[in-house]
Amino acid sequence: MLLMATAAVPILDSLGDESPGNDVSSKSSSNRDLQFANYLYTTAYDLKKQMCETQSLCDDSNEALAENNLNLPNLTERDGCLHTGFNEETCLIRIISGLLEFDTYLQYMEKEMKDYKFRSLTLGTAQLANSLKLLIKKADAVPTPNPTASKNLLSELQSLKTWSKNVGLRLILWHYTRFMEGTIRAVRHLQTRSLNA
Repeated sequence: MLLMATAAVPILDSLGDESPGNDVSSKSSSNRDLQFANYLYTTAYDLKKQMCETQSLCDDSNEALAENNLNLPNLTERDGCLHTGFNEETCLIRIISGLLEFDTYLQYMEKEMKDYKFRSLTLGTAQLANSLKLLIKKADAVPTPNPTASKNLLSELQSLKTWSKNVGLRLILWHYTRFMEGTIRAVRHLQTRSLNA
């Protein structure tokens, strides 16, 4: 099963020349990141659709989703990812930290759903975060999740009752797809800027 999950995740070449001075490498890295972000978005979207069909938890059940108080990562105007006021460093740092924050939620989904596609999302999300780190000037500026807080969050998620668990799973996927939409827009904007440079 693990081999299938790993095979489903396209492997990014992190051994190539990723130095900021190499425009060709930077452009190909940006293009690869965009393709990979699209892959993760599509996988999550398909899983969300599958949950809608099997558990009747669809986009029109947002009132149920609103009652859940999970503190999931999202992109806001102050993160510098919008076309107006776009700030490459700030935006990338927020995207990377958001992807890292999703790790605990994705691990939870992987354990609950026992589907290799969730394993693919978990591995792929970490891989995209690592790839995007190569594009920022100060990799140590990215806040990393507190391991104790992550462990406590995982325990809290695992203690949810059936209805809350189903709503929680749906909410995680809903937020993840929205976060990936923002990530795709930002990486596409970076790609456009590098092509115009």
